[in-house]
Amino acid sequence: MDVFEAMGTCRAMRHLTPDPVPEELIDRVMWAATRAPSPGNTQGWDFVVVTDQARRAAIGAAVREAMGDRVSRMTHHDRTSRLMLEGTQNLIDTLGAAPVIILVCGPVIYPYDAPREQFTWSALYPAAQNILLAARALGLGTVFTSLFRAAEPAIRAELGIPEEIRIAALIPMGWPAREFGPVNRQPVERFVHRDGWEGVKRHHGPPL
Repeated sequence: MDVFEAMGTCRAMRHLTPDPVPEELIDRVMWAATRAPSPGNTQGWDFVVVTDQARRAAIGAAVREAMGDRVSRMTHHDRTSRLMLEGTQNLIDTLGAAPVIILVCGPVIYPYDAPREQFTWSALYPAAQNILLAARALGLGTVFTSLFRAAEPAIRAELGIPEEIRIAALIPMGWPAREFGPVNRQPVERFVHRDGWEGVKRHHGPPL
């Protein structure tokens, strides 16, 4: 699968099977994560890859307890939001059964003489995107989530993540229990400004 097919079919996969993921595939995904760009080539990444059953269960329980039925009470504005929220609720309910949970983390280290947090995210988010694309190319499902925020103290304690380390994403990874397919995106011309800002009519409503 080439990179363009991976990008075009890398749907958020919130339904995963509990089947284990071979270590060699996890290693390939993490190799891809560390090919991402970073400010000053600092490579200020840390990836906590959780496959231990007890720790995965603890993370899932912490998120489920913190989130409760919050998602189920959210308003479904359209089909897209309904599917997203239903998938999110399923992910909350089954997170602990995901065969792999990856925390994308990193320190505030750049510039060296006056480190600023914005540069930390500049390293972590591209690395997270590489994880999603590499997993898709290998037939694995993932979804970029901020679910860790709801139970961050408990997750930090369970995994021993120091307070000074920033967490950018929690990414469950496993074999998809739903079909991949084209991502739902608006036409490119709605977003591209050629040689200046004028001439683009931007759509600011819900996804088409």
